[in-house]
Amino acid sequence: MEELQQLVQFDTEKYLNIEVSNDLLNGIEEEGFTYLHCTYYASPKYVSGWWVNINKTSYLKSTASADRLQLINAINFPYAPDRAYLKRKGDYLKFTLIFPALPKEWKVFEFIEICGGESGLSISNINRNDTGVYKVRIS
Repeated sequence: MEELQQLVQFDTEKYLNIEVSNDLLNGIEEEGFTYLHCTYYASPKYVSGWWVNINKTSYLKSTASADRLQLINAINFPYAPDRAYLKRKGDYLKFTLIFPALPKEWKVFEFIEICGGESGLSISNINRNDTGVYKVRIS
């Protein structure tokens, strides 16, 4: 059996050899998660600062159907009504949104946040990849 090996370097300059069996990787798409690693930049129009948060009702939506995947967790990003503050233009916040794994038939999808019936954050035309990990910039 072929094994996937990876060296991981820690701050202490020591290495740890991690071996992952390919058997563990089988079916990862169906059983895994979708990660949106986001960087939110304060808009220049808010010179004196701005705040951001996320609603638990946020979801991913297929552009080819009405299918949705509900947000599971937000890391380093507060749920409404809590807020994260950006003090001036150019400030940014990095956070991760976690969703269930995308169905195989999804080729293009979007992220949608609804805030009390109004639009919130949104990201359109995200092309599916094989990793389930996406990096996006919001400004």
